Amino acid sequence: MGRQDKPFEVEKTFGLGVLLKLTKKNLEGVEISTNGNKFRSNLSRDELNDAVTRIMETHNIRLKIK
Repeated sequence: MGRQDKPFEVEKTFGLGVLLKLTKKNLEGVEISTNGNKFRSNLSRDELNDAVTRIMETHNIRLKIK
């Protein structure tokens, strides 16, 4: 199992939590859990990135950094 195949973990933030909940709700097979300070997905980093990107495009969500 290579690095890309491992389940993905990332530090927990509010904005990411909202995107991950929306992704989990709208895409079959996506599992997201939390241990309190990290989110964990059954997808690899690249798979999760693609899934969240699709959800952002579908819901017309734009990232704006000031």
